[in-house]
Amino acid sequence: MPSPISGLWRSEDMVLMQLHMQREAAHDTILSLGHSGLVEFKDLNTDVSAFQRLFTNDVRRCEETERRLRYFEDQLRRSRMPINLEVPVQNENLDTLEPRLESLEQELRELNGKYEQLLDQQNSSLEFKAVLEQPPGFFRGDTGEQQQLGVRETTGLLETGRSGALRYICGVIEQDKYNLFDRLVYRATRGNMFIRATPCETPFEDPFTGKQQEKAVFVVFFSAQRVYDKIVKLCESLQASTYPYNIDNPREVQQMQSKVNDTITNLERTITATKAVRAELHNNIARNIYAWKRTVMTEKSCFNILNQLSYKGSTVVGECWAPKDGIDTIRQALTEADRASKAQVRSFLEVIDTDAIPPTYFRTNKYTEGFQDIVDSYGMARYKEVNPGVLTVVSFPFLFGVMYGDVGHGIFITLFALALIFAEAKLQAQKLNEIFEMIFGGRYLLLGMGIFAIWMGFLYNDMFGLVLNFGSAPYWYFPTDAQDAMAKCDDGYVRWHGVTADHTQACKLKGGSVYGFGIDPMWADTEGKLTFLNGLKMKMAVILGVMQMMVGEVLQLFNHVYFFDWKHILFQFVPEVIFLMFTFGYMDLLILIKWTTNWTAEMANNHTPPLILDTMTKFFLGVGAVEEGQYLYANEKTQQTVQMILLFTAVLSIPVILVPIPLAEFWSRKNRRNFEPIRGPRDGIVLLGDYQERQRQARQRKGFAAACAACYGTFDDEPKHKTGLPRYQTDGGGLPGIDQEDPNALEEEDTDFSEVVIKQIIHTIEYVLGCVSNTASYLRLWALSLAHAELSEVFLKYAWFRPLFVDPGIGIVAWGGWSAWFAFTLGVLLLMESLSAFLHALRLHWVEFQNKFYHGDGRKFTPYALREILPNPMQMKALVSGEE
Repeated sequence: MPSPISGLWRSEDMVLMQLHMQREAAHDTILSLGHSGLVEFKDLNTDVSAFQRLFTNDVRRCEETERRLRYFEDQLRRSRMPINLEVPVQNENLDTLEPRLESLEQELRELNGKYEQLLDQQNSSLEFKAVLEQPPGFFRGDTGEQQQLGVRETTGLLETGRSGALRYICGVIEQDKYNLFDRLVYRATRGNMFIRATPCETPFEDPFTGKQQEKAVFVVFFSAQRVYDKIVKLCESLQASTYPYNIDNPREVQQMQSKVNDTITNLERTITATKAVRAELHNNIARNIYAWKRTVMTEKSCFNILNQLSYKGSTVVGECWAPKDGIDTIRQALTEADRASKAQVRSFLEVIDTDAIPPTYFRTNKYTEGFQDIVDSYGMARYKEVNPGVLTVVSFPFLFGVMYGDVGHGIFITLFALALIFAEAKLQAQKLNEIFEMIFGGRYLLLGMGIFAIWMGFLYNDMFGLVLNFGSAPYWYFPTDAQDAMAKCDDGYVRWHGVTADHTQACKLKGGSVYGFGIDPMWADTEGKLTFLNGLKMKMAVILGVMQMMVGEVLQLFNHVYFFDWKHILFQFVPEVIFLMFTFGYMDLLILIKWTTNWTAEMANNHTPPLILDTMTKFFLGVGAVEEGQYLYANEKTQQTVQMILLFTAVLSIPVILVPIPLAEFWSRKNRRNFEPIRGPRDGIVLLGDYQERQRQARQRKGFAAACAACYGTFDDEPKHKTGLPRYQTDGGGLPGIDQEDPNALEEEDTDFSEVVIKQIIHTIEYVLGCVSNTASYLRLWALSLAHAELSEVFLKYAWFRPLFVDPGIGIVAWGGWSAWFAFTLGVLLLMESLSAFLHALRLHWVEFQNKFYHGDGRKFTPYALREILPNPMQMKALVSGEE
């Protein structure tokens, strides 16, 4: 049974296993384990180069076969041939598949070469035919009525009385290159030429790319013989074909035309037969290419794993990490592999007792995967470290909603996320671009963000900048003058919020009640709305920030308790909590006291509510001083005494964080050097003493967690591949976890002590200053929430409502205003603002929250899983069919 602390809260229990199998059964065993997807193999041949490993040639064979398959995919993409996604029951192996694909590639290349040659001959014949079909006037310089692509006349070339015969060259050129050809010929002949062209009626198929090309028939007239060579070279450089045409012999032209038509007919017949043979070959490839690709990718991955194993005669040995609760599944996979390979000796595995730090493995589902990716992007959790992804599932979308609270915008995000979820199967079968694939991967994250944005929008009573009112009796009233205040305000509240000379303040309405849910909508149309929301959201942001940081401290305690790290509990967790709660936690307490105090009765005794900012400023700079009448609870003397005690306690907690931990580490290292090495039962030098005894007892009592505390030092120490024990040279034996290659490690530990001191100094400074900066950083919740609400209101009033009110009645101005409002809402509020709130929520989790407890320097469990390696059938279908 899996441990109750395994799963998503902490890593699954991982074990290191040694796998023994027969050489002839190794291939089938690795494939069977690959189908289970529960095993991560260790490379036992790190001292062997990649070119000297046993199955390097087999890997190269797979890569060559993959190249052939890519060639087949390209051919199928050109021919738009649909592929078969069914996998046969009996898959081929590489030994039988390789010669078959080699023969198919050779046959297909020969057919393609023959087809391209025939198509090139057909294009040449069609071009010659297009030249011969031109009327004689085209070659005499007559304009005629045919469509002209371009004509360039030059000075004096065709003037009457010009001496000498006029020469010409005719041919066919691509229409895209004609203008360039025209300019080059003009410069080569210095303007002594006449050129004209007309487009061909039908396009030509490129024999290499299969694309259709538009071409044109051209003729160039010139007088000098030396110009002929220049024009021919220009035709060759621009891939223009030239053809003979005797304008003075029409009969010869007709004979050539008849001969070309016969050639075209024969070529079309041959090309049709070649196409049929090639289509049959394509069809054969399309029926099997998916199965072939699966086979090759499977074989390649299997050979890569085989290269990581150790071979001793007929026995193959491998080491692998696996989740503890998957051992039975792995044993079953071994049994199936033995049955398939008909091995005479059964494969078996055994769990190895090791001090190596295991990889971290969290089981996620479609919903939690996106949130876990956010945490993993910061860093992978250490083995058995508390996973922040559990709380991130709720806290991340909640903080996003605090900054983005709007019912309307939240509905848009929720609907978009639901559309991605409902189209999940269809979109997973397609090859998406990088940006949209990222958005699609976070569809459940978007759903949570949209839901919390709607929730906070109801709390803010905000929807596209409009105020929501569900009909509850108002609590606040804003009188216009003193007479109105006396008539409609509660007497007690008149004295507190009474009408002043410069503006009207709020008062409690007679018979009014607290608004049922969220902010009272009566604040919407008042001058003090912004001031009220500003103070409310600022204080709410600070409270939420200190709460989340305190949760981070509690998670730090969970880690220390789990790893039996009492030193860091007493000298790090306790003083850090005292410093945080006695300073900024006290500030949150003052906010709550101010919110819950009946200031009507207090003001009757001339006790006005003090500003929290002034109180905290005097708390730090005035050593807890409280001015007369500026207290929030009890009286001035009591509050000042409490604040002085809190401040001095917080200051004293700083050296508690700084000093004891390095001293404890120094004492621990000093005691380690007193251990005496003696001969062990295996004729090797082992360590006997209190440290090793603690390791043995910890394994018996608490398993791996306690052993980590004994072997690795503390949870906050840097992770080591092996234990932190002093290391000695042995005579041949030894204990697991003791480095037998470095007898000078003991002296190196003394030099590492300075790093412990420096690290603790940095941590202390970072934490003390971080409490200030991190608390201030949470004010981004207030700033973005206020900015989002104000932008929504501005866009609504000035982009839509103002054009709506000035519309003359035909609706054009109103429609234009609505279009502008919708464009601003979509581009600014739904795209830019949502991205901004997402990034700020990401920063609050990575920096302000996770730095209280999360190390993130672990290694992710990456099992050998064929389901992750093999191609997605629908994506491959879209790729081959050209639908990407």
